[in-house]
Amino acid sequence: MIKFIIILSFFIQFSFAETITIDNNFEKALYKSSKEIFSTSENLSIRNIQEKKFYSTKKSNFEKTPNYIWSRFVLLNKSNKDQELFFRNLRPGIDYIDVYILKDKKVIASFLLGDLRPYKEERILSRKSIFNFVFEKKSSYEIYIKYKNLGAITNQWEIFTPHNFFRVETLESMIWGVIYGIFLSLMIYNSVLYLTTKNSAFLFYVLSTLSSSFYLLTLNGITYQLNLGINLYFITISTWYFVYSYVIFLLLFIIKFFNGEKDSRLYKLTRALIIFQIVSILLLSIGFYDNSYHYITSKIDTFALFSFIFIFFIAIFEFKKQNNYSIYFLIGQSIYILCFSYYTLEVIGIKEALQYSWLILPIGLLLEVIFISLALNAKMNTAEKEKKEMEQQLLEQSRFTNAGRTISYIIHQIKRPISQLGSQINLIEATYMLDKDNLTSTVKDTLPKIKNTLQYINEVNHSVNTLFLNPNGKETFDLNQQLNTLINLVSDYLLKHNIKVKKEFENIEIKTYRGTFSNIIMVILENAIYELKNLDATRVIRITTKTINDLIYIEIEDSGKGLKCEETIFDPNYSTKLHEGSGVGLSLAKTLTEKKLEGKILAKNTPFGAKFILKLPF
Repeated sequence: MIKFIIILSFFIQFSFAETITIDNNFEKALYKSSKEIFSTSENLSIRNIQEKKFYSTKKSNFEKTPNYIWSRFVLLNKSNKDQELFFRNLRPGIDYIDVYILKDKKVIASFLLGDLRPYKEERILSRKSIFNFVFEKKSSYEIYIKYKNLGAITNQWEIFTPHNFFRVETLESMIWGVIYGIFLSLMIYNSVLYLTTKNSAFLFYVLSTLSSSFYLLTLNGITYQLNLGINLYFITISTWYFVYSYVIFLLLFIIKFFNGEKDSRLYKLTRALIIFQIVSILLLSIGFYDNSYHYITSKIDTFALFSFIFIFFIAIFEFKKQNNYSIYFLIGQSIYILCFSYYTLEVIGIKEALQYSWLILPIGLLLEVIFISLALNAKMNTAEKEKKEMEQQLLEQSRFTNAGRTISYIIHQIKRPISQLGSQINLIEATYMLDKDNLTSTVKDTLPKIKNTLQYINEVNHSVNTLFLNPNGKETFDLNQQLNTLINLVSDYLLKHNIKVKKEFENIEIKTYRGTFSNIIMVILENAIYELKNLDATRVIRITTKTINDLIYIEIEDSGKGLKCEETIFDPNYSTKLHEGSGVGLSLAKTLTEKKLEGKILAKNTPFGAKFILKLPF
């Protein structure tokens, strides 16, 4: 008779509520949906709600609403032992969840859960709402649950034995550790690249990744789990702020990454979308302290989806330009738009939640930031390759320029010796024809002069070999002798413009690329001559060589007006010669010094004028 009454009691309970049955072999389960749902705008007590009529539904994911949603079900412990079970709501971030466990129509336990409730000693510290209870063997319980949330609500619950609960919690914590470890590594790596390159695209990438990381922390309840003592409502609202901040920084990244000009369509559309994100944040702020109004303002969170769709079309548009690095950006955006679209539909309550759907957005976002990082590196490699090609072109250009310059110097240098040589030959020829008696003495006097003239022309020819031929290998040579050769090469210009050269040389031998070294010195000397030739004051160039701490210092200082801007003097296209120069000379000198000679070149103003300092290894 008693057995019949128990069965009848279970049958009556089953007639109005779905039943969860626990047997001896139970380990874990997912309670997908409750057939009994009740929605009300009133904050009813458990006593009042028992008198209400629940309605049946197969839906378990509910769109955001200002109402309270109640669900109820029956748990039947059919096993032959007491069972401690852990219940975990499938969705993190639900603000308020009240759980009431009833036996024989009486409340025997209650749990106040939700992210907007501070953690107490009896609550389990987790990113989701969790409660545990020991259910007696061969007993039946009613469980009523009340939900209140600013976002969507799911009444799906995972049910675990203690062993499986802690195993799942540990595994998920490890997964989140790996995800955020990758996030942190990418942010540190690209921060270093930003500090190295000063390219703001890396900075915006780091800021967008940081914002998306905080978005995931709050969206998945990890910020609540950390129990940092921050206002819980502020953490909840900040979820929307983080996602819009992420979009803003991503759009700024796009402008810098794809080099959007201010008058380009890409720049204008992206700027308009940034303004739209800022307006969205301001609208959200209106309902910051007003929960009822926030249900209206927070509906604009679906607009973030359209923002990502727009970014996806930008990725396609840039990919069509056949930039090899755009493919990585396109792949990253394609993956993320799929994951974000699915997750958005689930979060706003349109699509049913899945047990492991919490992984969809983190994986999508993780793959996106990885592919964007690959895009940045691909673009950096492309830029580096283009830079090397440009440097090579500049080197080739410098050789042609140097050839023309050298020919010009040779013409000036050998014009007078050739004229003298012709005069000396004419003298011997005239003596032979008109005054043969004095031919021997004339030849004796003239031959040394011819010999000296030929020796001078030979020295000029040596200068051509060192400057024009520009051998590829390093060679050891006397530094002072090479400097004197270069000074002699421009001696006609120095004499023409009344420029004096003061030399303070140490005896130094150096092993380096002779032609490259000569090019650099000639560039500096030419700039000094240009600055001094129109100067009314005394025109002097001081050249000093010395050794300090295993380094060779070559200092070339002129008595000109000095440098107008020391910081940009070596920048490409910067020229002090107005329309007479291209700005390539000093930039090329810096490149050659650092890349080829493995040294440094500096420029600074002194009380005397402008000084260029070369620091070269022996």
